[in-house]
Amino acid sequence: MSEQLDYRRAYQRQKLAREKAEELLETRSRELYDANETLKAAYSTLKDQKDQILQQEKLASIGLLAAGIAHEINNPVGFVKSNLQTLQDYTKTYVESLAGYKNLASAVMKADHEKYQVELSELEAILERSDLDYVTQDGIESILESLAGIQRIEEIIVNLSDFARTDSDASRTLCDINSLIDNTIKLVWNEIKYKCELEKEFGDLPQIYARPGQIRQVFINILVNAAHAMETSGTIRIVTELDGEYIAISFIDSGAGIPEGALEKLFDPFFTTKEVGSGTGLGLYVSHGIITAHGGMLEAMNNDDQGASFNVKLPIEMRKKRKS
Repeated sequence: MSEQLDYRRAYQRQKLAREKAEELLETRSRELYDANETLKAAYSTLKDQKDQILQQEKLASIGLLAAGIAHEINNPVGFVKSNLQTLQDYTKTYVESLAGYKNLASAVMKADHEKYQVELSELEAILERSDLDYVTQDGIESILESLAGIQRIEEIIVNLSDFARTDSDASRTLCDINSLIDNTIKLVWNEIKYKCELEKEFGDLPQIYARPGQIRQVFINILVNAAHAMETSGTIRIVTELDGEYIAISFIDSGAGIPEGALEKLFDPFFTTKEVGSGTGLGLYVSHGIITAHGGMLEAMNNDDQGASFNVKLPIEMRKKRKS
């Protein structure tokens, strides 16, 4: 009897302990679930804020480049307008010449010899006065020049639109890094052309999957910073090449270099070596985040002789390296 009682008591103690353990496990599971939901919400908020920072930095870059882009657009618009005014004058010459030919043809068809001589003399006077050969040749050149100007404007608008749009949720697309660099140069050209000579050494690169708007943002930040590092004039050399499983892009400038002690803080948020009000301090921070999210690396260093280098590496097989 005593053994059965002891067994029953032991069973009750074990049952009670198991119930407490299950209750504790249920409580811990609920706490873990709530903590996980809180972390998910915090991550979602952080991701939204990061996307907003990226877009704000894009808009800041557009603001910085606005005057230069306006100038780049205004230049072809100016000569297209001038050419159209010239073609308008040439059209009057064509109309006058055509009228002379029609009058001459009418006199010939009517076999009016006297009228024919008069119209022929007037047509010769018109042709001599108008220099129709020059007008025709110059008119063709004006049309070709205007078409080239319109194409230049289209390129600027397309590049600006691609850059400005939010592509944080867009799927990655095949990108030609060399073409992205060329398109970026067109956007920032007015910022760099007056003080920098540009040298390009492009290697034969495969296309990679990336978000082109974000990669262009990185190139803009690096190129504009390099231009601002030039007090009067200098050189920016851009080199692209294959480096194992990566595409390597180097931006090498002959500016003042990066101040001592700033290298380790260069990619920190809100850190800037520029004067107050001259920058947001987010450009390189955002750029570093973009390259990291693409599974790549971004580093900066001072050159042995003069200036600084910004080196970007992007994986060729992005799917193995990407973090987003």
